[in-house]
Amino acid sequence: QDEETQHSLECIQANQIFPRKQLIREDENLQVPFIELHGESTEYVGRAEDAIIALSNYRLHIKFKESVVNVPLQLIESVECRDIFQLHLTCKDCKVIRCQFSTFEQCQEWLKRLNNAIRPPSKIEDLFSFAYHAWCMEVYASEKEQHGDLCRPGEHVTSRFKNEVERMGFDMNNAWRISNINEKYKLCGSYPQEIIVPAWITDKELESVASFRSWKRIPAVVYRHQSNGAVISRCGQPEVSWWGWRNADDEHLVQSVAKACASDSRSNSTKLMNGNCSRDFSNGGDLSDVEFDSSISNASGAESLAIQPQKLLILDARSYAAAVANRAKGGGCECPEYYPNCEVVFMGMANIHSIRKSFQSLRLLCTQMPDPGNWLSALESTKWLQHLSVLLKSALLVVHAVDRDQRPVLVHCSDGWDRTPQIVALAKLLLDPYYRTTEGFQVLVETEWLDFGHKFADRCGHGENSDDLNERCPVFLQWLDCVHQLQRQFPCSFEFNEAFLVKLVQHTYSCLFGTFLCNNAKERGEKHTQERTCSVWSLLRAANKAFKNLLYSSQSESVLYPVCHVRNLMLWSAVYLPCSSPSTPAEDTCAPYPAPGSSPEDQPLGRLPKTRSFDNLTTACDSSVPTTNRRSSDPSLNEKWQEHRRSLELSNLGNPGDDPFDGDSLSKQGRAPVGAELSVAAGVAEGQMENILQEATKDDVGLEEHLRGSLETVGKGDEIALDKEKRTENLHG
Repeated sequence: QDEETQHSLECIQANQIFPRKQLIREDENLQVPFIELHGESTEYVGRAEDAIIALSNYRLHIKFKESVVNVPLQLIESVECRDIFQLHLTCKDCKVIRCQFSTFEQCQEWLKRLNNAIRPPSKIEDLFSFAYHAWCMEVYASEKEQHGDLCRPGEHVTSRFKNEVERMGFDMNNAWRISNINEKYKLCGSYPQEIIVPAWITDKELESVASFRSWKRIPAVVYRHQSNGAVISRCGQPEVSWWGWRNADDEHLVQSVAKACASDSRSNSTKLMNGNCSRDFSNGGDLSDVEFDSSISNASGAESLAIQPQKLLILDARSYAAAVANRAKGGGCECPEYYPNCEVVFMGMANIHSIRKSFQSLRLLCTQMPDPGNWLSALESTKWLQHLSVLLKSALLVVHAVDRDQRPVLVHCSDGWDRTPQIVALAKLLLDPYYRTTEGFQVLVETEWLDFGHKFADRCGHGENSDDLNERCPVFLQWLDCVHQLQRQFPCSFEFNEAFLVKLVQHTYSCLFGTFLCNNAKERGEKHTQERTCSVWSLLRAANKAFKNLLYSSQSESVLYPVCHVRNLMLWSAVYLPCSSPSTPAEDTCAPYPAPGSSPEDQPLGRLPKTRSFDNLTTACDSSVPTTNRRSSDPSLNEKWQEHRRSLELSNLGNPGDDPFDGDSLSKQGRAPVGAELSVAAGVAEGQMENILQEATKDDVGLEEHLRGSLETVGKGDEIALDKEKRTENLHG
């Protein structure tokens, strides 16, 4: 009886609070050109020049003769009228959409409609995710089926804190404790309610530390190396100001982090070390490329073992100049004299204003028509890849300190919710293979980005009255780009594929799901987003075969050491470049829920989804594409691929004495991108591995012959320089 009453209330809520809007047709013969989602109602349908255009409470749909544009309204950043008859739409993910009209009046009318539709909501319930969830619940309640659990992210996400503490093996008896000082967010509104701190640090001391850290974001432990016990902590900047303030409790807490690592009874290391991963830059110098390479190559875990206290590394994401300038606004950085046995390194990462400017330059370049002749120099001038390089280097410095030098690390920037989660989340991804699984990656995003208060509403521009353009910045997108770079270099190390990341980019902004709403967990709790919206992880679940990486091997490298130089990075074409081959939208399913009577695992496995367009807004797989019989996890392919990588001297990753930043490391390590553009960087012609996969359905003998031929090509020295066309011809022959 109670369940029926609850379902009835949900039905009333959906119909009354989110009523359907009346459709206005510019031509009586026009029909809505797409299948609406639950809760979606189309408001306008009209004709553009050689196209049908429709606007709903969720999307803009433009159906051209040979292609379709389908874009969520919240993904549109701005709309303007150009050349009198043309609408120019700029999207938050770098896309640009152009639509031509026959008359000036019609163009202006649609300009007005779109500007009204894309403005930030006056209240959060105006976002489509709330109507979508309410109508989903109504539909399934009327069918008397319990599908509510499909809206939820899963137990591994909801119980992530407890599970992570146990998985990483924290010694909660002697070294660490879980503090509830932030219960109900009474200490810090942008922090989780439970945090890990050294066991002997009292809550009273934590309150004192909070008064000294920006936004009361105190040093909190977020990761423990399961082999050596070294930890990663994160916080906000110290409020030193021009007066040079200091706080004894803060100094004690920072030093206690290193002491807790030493006393962790579960640590496998009996000898502590004073790592020399970094040279002393506390005198104000930033880490240059040459110094970074030498600091990594000169450190050897085997050689630097010493019976000394661990020297904690404080990694400040900013430049030294920026850190000092923050003193004028009440911030600053740690003074080495006040933090003994600590080393401060400044990484020189750009702030959100510089990143926003770089992204706008990238967007302008990627949408230029025709293709500019000076493409490479223009790409360099955007500095986008340079920013990615610095971010990767920062994360790798953390990895080197924790994994090879067994040193604890404390990471912060200014406020601790932009550059800090970028570095920490990337470092954890490199250190721990669990985070490279679909389940672990969800936990990583929820923990480092959502629990610790990255301001998604302000940075994405979909918060209540979030009109301040200076607060917008693609911080999370930049981090996902770095994850994509890692996928290209380590094609067998990630359980999910490129399509997974591209979908995550789209739904970061789409507001179809409630995962990335609000600025912190406190706001999401107050707005009850978890109960009133669907989770994006219900779409990007591990059972969804469309997001499986066919080359994934759980036996791949435990710790990843990527090449970070700009010359080794590539533009993420699947996200930033316009779609070169338009596809038609799938019309069989638009919701993340499976059809009644079917299993989520029964989704068809087709070729790589065309992720560059928004044709299908909730599913990444175009089900209208004929499926293949390719084996999704051919063990022989994975084994031979792993043998191939080992044959390229990848063993140097496990040798602390080797330099992973050697200029020849790319040719040594044989990285390959994942997804639609499979290629092997170490001498294998571009496209060979893709051809191998395409031929996999013929017979296993042919597959082995193709693969063996590719591996022989790699090992023949001078033959690597043969003409690419000739090698491709031989492969097909």
